[in-house]
Amino acid sequence: MLLLILCLIGCLIGSIPTGFLIVKHFNGIDLRDFGSNSTGATNVLRAGDKKLAFFTLFFDSLKGIIFTIFIKYFFPESINLIAVFCCILGHTYPVWLKFKGGKGVATSAGIFLVLSPLYGFISIVVWALVAKLLKISSIASLILSASFVTLCSYGVLFSNTKFDVFIFSICSFLFLTFTHLDNIKRIMNKDESQTTLTKI
Repeated sequence: MLLLILCLIGCLIGSIPTGFLIVKHFNGIDLRDFGSNSTGATNVLRAGDKKLAFFTLFFDSLKGIIFTIFIKYFFPESINLIAVFCCILGHTYPVWLKFKGGKGVATSAGIFLVLSPLYGFISIVVWALVAKLLKISSIASLILSASFVTLCSYGVLFSNTKFDVFIFSICSFLFLTFTHLDNIKRIMNKDESQTTLTKI
């Protein structure tokens, strides 16, 4: 019962539609009817506002950070990482917006920072470098998650990374790959648009 309640809280926190609310308030645009129809920071950038994209990225990450800290320090059992994963699900399928949200990247990045500050930071640096070099947000996002998996696997074998964090990293990678399937198809067809958040 406790896990179910925590999962529900995670979903509700993740469901806070920061990008949608910010752009709707300042620009009067419904992100669900614009660009990729996503409420994430990349689509906010497509709407033409770098500052709003930055704030969206920040607050989407903050959702993951706050909830993961809450779980980590008050409910540290390994199984409660399921509730943390629900925060990503809530961001992608927000109950307030008929389950049409972002792709879970920024929220995942915030969670990574709390679960493993060093590996999370390195993964975000890799994301920023790839985004700047390739100028394709989707590729950078997938590499962010893949980097965290790789680092966590190293940590399990040679350091003190907990195995449940490694499993979480794999689940996050698989889920982010799923949310980017359309992007992957466009990448394979060499039709993916160049959008980078590093210029925000």
